[in-house]
Amino acid sequence: MEGSPDKPAADAAPTPEPTTLDGLRAWVAQIDRKLGTRFYALGAATVLALAAGIVGIVLTLGVKEDSATDADLEDLREEVSGVERSASQAAEEQVATLGDRVSQLETQVQALRSDQTSTDQEISVIQDDIADLRDDVSALESAPSDSDGNSGDSGN
Repeated sequence: MEGSPDKPAADAAPTPEPTTLDGLRAWVAQIDRKLGTRFYALGAATVLALAAGIVGIVLTLGVKEDSATDADLEDLREEVSGVERSASQAAEEQVATLGDRVSQLETQVQALRSDQTSTDQEISVIQDDIADLRDDVSALESAPSDSDGNSGDSGN
């Protein structure tokens, strides 16, 4: 029976080897899958980082091209100052013109007031003359008639 203990011992030895070898293969396959996934993730992250870098460079160049230089700013300041000066001069001229016009209108109003005052005085004199004439007419109407038939006109 010596042969039978050797056979189970022989059978027992080959069983662990394939199991260990299969386990190692499975473990290597699992590591390979993990490394493959990590490789693809690392590749995707690298591509995204590269794209972000390119976009950053393009934006930087675009901003640099669109940015104003000190000379551009100085030119703009001079233009604004020129426009400000011309607008100020135009406003001053308009104010002066309006001031002259207001002075002319004040002179005309003063002349009209003066004319109105003298017209009012003339009207007052005329009203007084009319009142005097009414009084004279009333006095003539109420006076007794002359025997000659003259009504107060003597000599004409």
